Amino acid sequence: MLTADKSARVEAIVHEQIHAILREQSRDVPKLSAKDKLSDTLGLSSLDLATLISELELALDADPFAELVPVTNLRTVGDLVQAYRLALQPGDALVHRGQDLSPAMARAHLRRTRRKK
Repeated sequence: MLTADKSARVEAIVHEQIHAILREQSRDVPKLSAKDKLSDTLGLSSLDLATLISELELALDADPFAELVPVTNLRTVGDLVQAYRLALQPGDALVHRGQDLSPAMARAHLRRTRRKK
């Protein structure tokens, strides 16, 4: 189980990496909320998102997009934080936590499970 401390650390690292990209582009660095849209609100391009995901993979030593979460499901800062929280869960936690997933993520997980059988 992901502890509250580790969960908060995941959120902090995601926010730090987003701020780093915005600072690098000399843009205002707003206080982030889970509802902030990565593209529409923050103005991150697809290249920015690819860079962000790469940096987060290194910082958190996790890749939620390999099997857990379709990268196309990322819309908000909260989606990104949740994806990394899921990736840092013990292996079977995803199955037991299906109710916490968005409907699209749950369908994707179900499809992958069926393919493995």
